[in-house]
Amino acid sequence: MSWRRTFPGRPDQIPLARQFAMFLFADTSIASDVGFVVTELASNAVRHTRSGQQGGQFTVEVVLGGLAYVGVSDLGGGGYPTVRYDPLNGPVESEGKRGLRAVSQLAAMLGVHGDPMEGHTVWADLVCVGKSYEGPTQSTPVKPAT
Repeated sequence: MSWRRTFPGRPDQIPLARQFAMFLFADTSIASDVGFVVTELASNAVRHTRSGQQGGQFTVEVVLGGLAYVGVSDLGGGGYPTVRYDPLNGPVESEGKRGLRAVSQLAAMLGVHGDPMEGHTVWADLVCVGKSYEGPTQSTPVKPAT
């Protein structure tokens, strides 16, 4: 099952986006991870793209399945979202700019498509286990008539 919802591009909408996603994954083992991913991706959209400007918006899309999809689309601007890695034992330059790294550590896969002109979708796939997801049913083999 999949859901998509568009939110005004304001910081006060980020907790609402998180609640939306966590509610949909409430009966799974990854509800809190989904909430974290949505918070990080929506925060980046509002802080670093035109989504956070007057009249801006961002869209959250989630797909519930054995490999759950969580994506946030923005209006572009800025540059390309990238995962930041600090050198081992190196100085920490700032407290920010590590959200995508944290998301990448939770995700089975992380990606970005789009561009700064038209907008980006940053997405993560998370392994999902829970009672609300029942994978594809396996059919019972048909026995040949004897």
